[in-house]
Amino acid sequence: MEEKILRKITWNLLYDCNYRCSYCFFEGKWEEYKKRNIYLSANDWFRYWLRLYEKYGYLYILITGGEPFIYPDFIELIKRLSEISYHINISSNGSGDLKKFVKEISPSKVSLSLSFQPEFENLNSFIEKVIFIRKYGFNGCINFVAYPPYIKDINMLREKFYAIGEKLKAIPFWGKYNNLDYPQSYTYEEKISIGIDDEWWEKIRKKGSLCDAGFKTALIFPDAKVARCGQIGERFLLGNFLDENFSLLNRPLPCDAEYCPCDEGNVFAE
Repeated sequence: MEEKILRKITWNLLYDCNYRCSYCFFEGKWEEYKKRNIYLSANDWFRYWLRLYEKYGYLYILITGGEPFIYPDFIELIKRLSEISYHINISSNGSGDLKKFVKEISPSKVSLSLSFQPEFENLNSFIEKVIFIRKYGFNGCINFVAYPPYIKDINMLREKFYAIGEKLKAIPFWGKYNNLDYPQSYTYEEKISIGIDDEWWEKIRKKGSLCDAGFKTALIFPDAKVARCGQIGERFLLGNFLDENFSLLNRPLPCDAEYCPCDEGNVFAE
């Protein structure tokens, strides 16, 4: 009988979002990518997740997108999945129906990580949302992408969130801005402000090292394909989540990614 160790499954629920942030991974690709979305009822999804639960035991599920709250009947889906999960963490821009969410979902099994998106959200209204979900007992990170035009605001934002007892998590921007590659092109001061130093670069350098991605963790795409992780993506697929005989790897394998800033092979990394 297979050992019941905790598995973490990241579910990229859908390629769609009600925001169109210029620094998003999917900028300019939404219309093409959204063709891959699969829309099933909460009950149908639950049956597939139940099969994985019966094979591996309780699951730590990270749900992201796109924006998860725009998925049809999303709150009911979370309610069902919380029956068979060790924990669920949802990454959201905070634009969904939070009033309904806090009434129907238990914070004992679900956390909600909110991302501040300054192109679409007023800071004061976002802070009100953070205070609101905390009032109902929901934990989670407060995320902010350190996009080059906005990095000047990092210290101000940290002070604002510190004033309400929150810690801002600055996420390095990976991509091009003004024909420069980031995060390599941050200034020294900018790197220090978001926690990038030589030790950070060594920590995220993974290629060739033995990794639990695919064994203890995995990534489900919106079309139900399952990859070891987001860094490797479709270069290494484990199969299709909807297939009856889908399974994870039976052992760790060497990493094929040059860098892994999200530490995806770590069960408790978010």
